[in-house]
Amino acid sequence: MKKNLRIVSAAAAALLAVAPVAAGTVSTVSADVSTRAADPSYYTLSAGLDVFGAEGINGGEAASFITFGLHFNGGNANVPNAKVVTRGDTFIYQKDDVTFADGVATIKSGAKPVSTLEKGTDYVAANRYAKITGLNPGQTYNLNVNGGTRQIVATNPGGESDEFVLAQSFKTSYQAMVGAPYVYTKSDNRRAAAGSVGLVKGFYSVDAVVNAINAKYGVGVDSISSSNTANSAGIISGRFTQLAQDVRDGLVKAITINSDGTFAKPSAPITFPVNIAAGRNTSTFNVTVYPDAVDADFSFPRIKFAGESANTPAHFGTGDVVNVNGEGFNYVALNGTVNEPLITSRFSATMSENNNTAIPVKVDTTKVNTTVAGVYPVTVSATNAEGKTSSVLFYITVGDPSATYTTVQADIDNVPVYDISGNVVTDTKTTVKNGDKIATYGTVTVNGKSYTRINSANSTKFVETKYVDGSIKPVAATPKKIMHNSYIYDKDHKRVGTKTLAAYSTVNVYGDPTKLADGSLVYKIGDNQYVMADNIDGTARVLSHNAYVYKTSKKRADRRVLKKGSTVVTFGSPYTFKNGKAYYRIGGPAKQYVKVANFK
Repeated sequence: MKKNLRIVSAAAAALLAVAPVAAGTVSTVSADVSTRAADPSYYTLSAGLDVFGAEGINGGEAASFITFGLHFNGGNANVPNAKVVTRGDTFIYQKDDVTFADGVATIKSGAKPVSTLEKGTDYVAANRYAKITGLNPGQTYNLNVNGGTRQIVATNPGGESDEFVLAQSFKTSYQAMVGAPYVYTKSDNRRAAAGSVGLVKGFYSVDAVVNAINAKYGVGVDSISSSNTANSAGIISGRFTQLAQDVRDGLVKAITINSDGTFAKPSAPITFPVNIAAGRNTSTFNVTVYPDAVDADFSFPRIKFAGESANTPAHFGTGDVVNVNGEGFNYVALNGTVNEPLITSRFSATMSENNNTAIPVKVDTTKVNTTVAGVYPVTVSATNAEGKTSSVLFYITVGDPSATYTTVQADIDNVPVYDISGNVVTDTKTTVKNGDKIATYGTVTVNGKSYTRINSANSTKFVETKYVDGSIKPVAATPKKIMHNSYIYDKDHKRVGTKTLAAYSTVNVYGDPTKLADGSLVYKIGDNQYVMADNIDGTARVLSHNAYVYKTSKKRADRRVLKKGSTVVTFGSPYTFKNGKAYYRIGGPAKQYVKVANFK
């Protein structure tokens, strides 16, 4: 996070630009403002498509000259892993082939992607297959997207939304040579094809919007170079030509503005163009104003570390890593204790940029495993009265600080630690996590399997070598809902322990379904641990008769009649009810069963 941009006043900081889209100037199609309101009872997320390279078009270039990226804001403790993903290709369409309404982008039937680009032309980049992942199943969210707000729901047990069209309007440059104006973000000096700012509680005014745009964005001038970084051409300078008027004109299309320039908090995002110029060359730049803050700003807590110089800016938001070398808490002996009181005493926090009221810091050492020598992250955070949280990260060493540390790379979250005595290998029930950096001291082979020693040169603790030699490609965990009580099996389809995974519980799986030696289709859930894929994904079966849905052997679950010839997904092996008849589970958690005899 850049700390060199210091905000002087609350008015200038009343908004924060987020996720600028690197590219050339953007068309004004979004001036038709969406007014669908965000439901205040739902958590709000924001997603967008980034367009790169539009400022370099002279006319005649292939559409492949343009590249794309994604941005996402809004993940919090409730949905820490939420993100936007796409599949397939992102294409470029003529402006009129894509419409926008209430956060929904629609590609006209029969619309064909553009293959060759022209200068000074409005286009829309669109991906038909975007979705939000990492959500809580069944929960509804506001999604600021495509210049408006819509509601989405995690429609499957894995926490994924339905797919939707993700689109971004943009405009190729009228003049990709000397003198063409463009907008860039001051924090990273990158071109921005579209800007977005979020309102902060108590600062709803035209001036606040203007100040925030000026604080975050500048206007550059293209030189002969087509670099993607900001630059200028000779003595010509770029500027916003009438920013205050453009902001007022854009906002008034959606909300009422008082005579003093203030307004009530909007209920939905508002997008409008602002004018930019360089000499006689002019263009426009789209800005979206969101009803709420969407990134760290002046209203977030400020965290200071006593080990840094007095001139070091306070930390706010997330992502900053602090160097704690030389501190009394940065080293912990093997099987020792992290000195949390000392850590707490070295960090301090205040309410916000403009409120120096002290607030407590919280130290999170849950990722530190003092039984295994390694390097582990510690988080220090602070939350203010508005519920906004800032945090910093640092690393401490457990065990020998001069040891060689190796990163655990596994296709599971938790890697078992074993005790080896002679040729006897015993599971210690201790684990290290995928991504941990642990101290290693050579290998041994027992019964044909290689193990790597950890902790010290004479330690009896080991992990399997395959997890620390880079031979395994890490696989992200995917949460899946189990629809049928499930045993855990090993690679030989033998039951592991006595534990049963309960129906409707959630388990992390790694990778796609795979087959055991006997042909059984399974999901991997741990080191040599699997569950039957049918208990999660189910099996599609065709009804040979009309069928009722039951909750018991005598009572129907509802009034539905499933028609002959229709396909129904069943989960796991059949249940035998008191009447002696077999039933497949077809849903849940409410009891829903269909007689096995009704299927082909």
